[in-house]
Amino acid sequence: MSAKFPVITIQCDWNEVIKLPKCKAWISSKYLNQNSVHDELRTSLNNSDGKIKIQFSDNYQYISHGNLSLVIKHISGLKAAFVAPTKAYKVHKKGVTTVSASGTENALAISACDGDQLLVWDSRTGEVMLDLKGHGGPVYKSKFFNSGVVVISAGADGSCRIWSAETGVNPVTLIGHKLAITDIAIVEVGRNVISVSKDGTAKLWDVGQAACLANIVEGHGQINCCTLTTTDDVPVDNEREVGTSNKLLIIGCESGLVIGAHVAKREEVFRKQMDSACNACIVVGQNAIIGCSSGKIMLLNLQNGELGELHESASPVLSMVTLPNQMFAVGRQDGTCTVMSLHEAHGATRVQLTGSDCDGIRDLAFNGKWIFAACRDCNVRKYDFNQVIVHFK
Repeated sequence: MSAKFPVITIQCDWNEVIKLPKCKAWISSKYLNQNSVHDELRTSLNNSDGKIKIQFSDNYQYISHGNLSLVIKHISGLKAAFVAPTKAYKVHKKGVTTVSASGTENALAISACDGDQLLVWDSRTGEVMLDLKGHGGPVYKSKFFNSGVVVISAGADGSCRIWSAETGVNPVTLIGHKLAITDIAIVEVGRNVISVSKDGTAKLWDVGQAACLANIVEGHGQINCCTLTTTDDVPVDNEREVGTSNKLLIIGCESGLVIGAHVAKREEVFRKQMDSACNACIVVGQNAIIGCSSGKIMLLNLQNGELGELHESASPVLSMVTLPNQMFAVGRQDGTCTVMSLHEAHGATRVQLTGSDCDGIRDLAFNGKWIFAACRDCNVRKYDFNQVIVHFK
């Protein structure tokens, strides 16, 4: 991947503007460490067929548009596709901190906000089903287990809570961290989970017994994010550990340190030092992708340890999510949400998930059909993945 391209942004309500004649919306391009170049698009009525015509300056070439998409090509050679949300849900009254969505037929979602509110709701209608009470402060991360009917949440009070998304019952609470929990990872079906905290520890939990089995990582300062992938398989004697035998835990720290640790061995496998805080991490194929406060997206090849970077924006990365076919989405503090691909053939393609008016994208989720973006403006926006993947074929 190359950093030669600018970031292309557009007016957040562009999809409404292009429905009407004699309207305009701003569009801008910005290379890293350079001033933005501001342009605008204008709409007019085509006399021959009565359809809306969209016109750009010489900096852009119009390719196509639909109800929820607009595709252009920048003079740099970058293909930019803007995708508007299918729906924006305002189930919270304060900025949304986390979102997760079930991939099962019940189509449930769970999200939390700055107002210490944790809600289960219908991702089709936005109807709130449950208000989960029990955390003593904001919830920073929530996730569905594979079943789609059980969720885990964690946050400022230092606890992880397991909930039934159908009844709201909280049968298990995991207590042991001394400071806020910043991220969680579910091991396979969920007999075990891992939590990371500002107290510098990554804890492996036995959910059934509500007990901490071990600290996988400790002593490196505040941990901001974590993810799991597979590695070499080793025997595990403890019957309370299920699925940990071949798991590699990757954590990102406030200090910029990235550590990979074998969960079953409780051993560090690698460490890399970034130049700023690591706010989000995911695995795409054979690469660990780290989103940093500097705006850099670091690409760590887990096979050979090589480190690359994609640095197109200076806005801090707040969230990331893995998508199919070597794709991933990146949410930033400036409200941009970009889908890109590791495939070399798509190195000059960016899909921008629009709607936020400069409010940070704090969390991202994908349930196999929809991408959900949790925003500081109190909205959870839902994007049709089919509108995205078509640009990477």
